Amino acid sequence: MAGSFVSIPPEDFVLAARVEGLTLLANQLSEPVVIFDPSLRLVYANTHADSLVSSCPLLNDSSSIDLDASSRSQESCTVCPAKDLLTGMETQNSSNPEPSIINMGNPSCPFPTSFTVPGARDNLACVVLMGRSPEGNQVLKTSLENITSTQDIPISQENQFVHPLIGQSASMQQLLDMIGLVAQSESTVMIEGESGTGKELVAKTIHQMSSRRDHPFVVVECSSLPETLLESELFGHVRGAFTGAVADRKGLFEEAEGGTIFLDEIADTSPTFQAKLLRVLQEGEIKPVGSNRNITVDVRVISASNKPLASLVQERAFRTDLYYRLAVLPLAIPALRDRSGDIPLLVKYFLEKSCMQNSKVGRLIPPETMHALVAHDWPGNVRELENVIERAVVVGQHSTLKIQDFFGARPDVSEVRDFSSLSKAARQAVEKKEILKALQETRGDKSRAARKLKISRANLYNKLKEFQIQ
Repeated sequence: MAGSFVSIPPEDFVLAARVEGLTLLANQLSEPVVIFDPSLRLVYANTHADSLVSSCPLLNDSSSIDLDASSRSQESCTVCPAKDLLTGMETQNSSNPEPSIINMGNPSCPFPTSFTVPGARDNLACVVLMGRSPEGNQVLKTSLENITSTQDIPISQENQFVHPLIGQSASMQQLLDMIGLVAQSESTVMIEGESGTGKELVAKTIHQMSSRRDHPFVVVECSSLPETLLESELFGHVRGAFTGAVADRKGLFEEAEGGTIFLDEIADTSPTFQAKLLRVLQEGEIKPVGSNRNITVDVRVISASNKPLASLVQERAFRTDLYYRLAVLPLAIPALRDRSGDIPLLVKYFLEKSCMQNSKVGRLIPPETMHALVAHDWPGNVRELENVIERAVVVGQHSTLKIQDFFGARPDVSEVRDFSSLSKAARQAVEKKEILKALQETRGDKSRAARKLKISRANLYNKLKEFQIQ
């Protein structure tokens, strides 16, 4: 039975990629792992699942192993975690769209843990069942520890600048489960999501949960560097390679040795650079600019894009071979508007964090204001929400924060949901404050301020002109 598959519809590329990633992980685990489609037809089973064929009716029905009558179970279990999970997904309604993705079934069941895997358009596509290993379920343990540690983190001096992954919605719980699985692998990861959804945070979480956690986590903003400088930054250069190269310099791949390198906005790189990056992924070697020798590196690559790379591949705007190298394990981060039920949790966290950082005590948000925050579209996603809350905490004159503290003068009742223009002004106010703060901390050094703000120097100059900062 091990390694068995049924075909997945070729048009569901998202599902195929996710199942492929899960099977790559399952082949390395000591836990029994099986995957079923919504009809409870076996899609995949790893080698450790063979020993459980005689004790699970679902596997009895799907197994090709010839069992005798005494060893074959004839009746379904009274409590089946997979069937319970499928029933819950089928009966959920729009008013309660947040079932528990991790389903802890009957302790006597050989597969007590199950969770769902969505396909394209987030339709239910597969159910994964996980058994126990002699060491205990390490993947589930790691995933649950991450979920637990990020749901209610107290604000303290040690972690007050940590922005955890917060959310109880089905889509966020699914993402957290996948992060727990992906973190155990060494394969490349592609993270897709709109700007402000937290792609870097997801990458950092994967790194911190992986065996590479004690080694560097290096972030590269691909969109902020020209092609020639990007190659030098990543691969390094030797003395005399170009004007201004007065000494040998290590690249970021070498700086990340043993750890993880995060390539943000990978879609904005040129075809020439993509070809060189593909070679690095294939050979595990880099060549510094101007050098004749290759350097072997041990680095895990996580990339991210706010554009759908699959569409760019079809448009021939991104290399197909590089895409498949980068997207061995694809992750999609939902937009905030698609998980509005998480907004009260995020508001609570950001409110406490901002009050702590700005020495504001006892700020409260009444129900009508919270309703307005939940109803807003949030085109800037979690980043916009955080900035708007910080502005409200700073400029609010009363302990109870009103709608106008977040979005300016309150619009007419008929326009309550249209906050785009108001929130833009709020974002600009917070952005200007951050730029002034960075310039003050760097004593006016624009290069250092740009690095501190994680934007290019040219972008900083544009912002200075836009906000009329001298």
